[in-house]
Amino acid sequence: MMIDQIGLAQETTSVPQLMEIAAGEHEILRDQFVRIKAIEALGRMRATEAAEMLRTLAEKRDGITYAEPLGLRSAAEDALAMMEDRPSSARVRAAFEAAAQSSANFVIPRRYARVPLESPLRAQIDGTQAGMARVKTISLGGAYLESPKKLTVGDSIKLEIRTGLRKIHFTAVVRNIGPEGNGVEFVHMKDEDREKLRKLVQRHLQL
Repeated sequence: MMIDQIGLAQETTSVPQLMEIAAGEHEILRDQFVRIKAIEALGRMRATEAAEMLRTLAEKRDGITYAEPLGLRSAAEDALAMMEDRPSSARVRAAFEAAAQSSANFVIPRRYARVPLESPLRAQIDGTQAGMARVKTISLGGAYLESPKKLTVGDSIKLEIRTGLRKIHFTAVVRNIGPEGNGVEFVHMKDEDREKLRKLVQRHLQL
């Protein structure tokens, strides 16, 4: 969340540190989810000095395979598209354009555009309040869940969202309690789940 806020605030003095994190060279912050967050922040700030590094992340190969996983490469490509204002960047910008708006369903400022779903997705909540839920809106950063389960702000849950035959897994934190459900923020997910989420959001933005 802190890295998101740095990008939103356009804290350009942090670009060298963000580049270090994005490249996987930070001594501590090497988790791929954190690296993706750093890449997104660089894209938000249009930090063109990071373009060469991002292009390396997106294209570098180790023999016949790519050196970096798909989710991280996709984030680097999206950041480059925003920096270079390519035609394809309109879709990317759409996922970020509502970032500065406040949200009634989240305590923290919204950092990604939320996509309403005409056909809610099914979700499974794991933990002390295990049960089923329906996903009414979703973004790259969180979702609003309709559920009869009474969660508490600050609760950490494991969440599985089902979209067709695919399942996307998250660790999420409850940020708000509404009359019919809960606003949750995604705080961690595996790289392959991040890529599935990205494709899901972009698909619905094109509808």
